[in-house]
Amino acid sequence: MSNPLLILTTTFGNTDKAEEVAAALVDHGLAVCAQVDAPLRSFYRWKGEVQNDQEVRVTFKVLPDRFDLFCGELRLQHPYDVPQMISWPASWVDAKYLAWARGKDTGEKS
Repeated sequence: MSNPLLILTTTFGNTDKAEEVAAALVDHGLAVCAQVDAPLRSFYRWKGEVQNDQEVRVTFKVLPDRFDLFCGELRLQHPYDVPQMISWPASWVDAKYLAWARGKDTGEKS
C-alpha cells in the first residue's frame, strides 16, 4: 500500500494558536491526529536578517484523500506569511492505527 498516511509538520509562534489550529483541523475531519510539541528554538533568515524565535511544532497525520483540503485550510488558519509546511509519506502504519485513522474504529484507545 503506497502512502497510507501523510505526515506534515509546521510551527506556530505560541502554544495557544498551535492548539487552536490543531483542534480545528482535527474537528473538521481534515487531519486524523495532531500533536503539539513543547517549545523549540528556530533560527532562520527573514527579510535579510537572521531570526531567533521560540516556536511550537505541530505534527499532523492526514489521509491522502484529505491532504489538499487540509493544506488549504492550514494556510488559511496559519498566522505566518510563509508557514513551514513539510510533508512526507508514512512508509508503514500499524494496521489497527490505520483502521482507526480511516474511521473504522477498533474500539481501543489509540
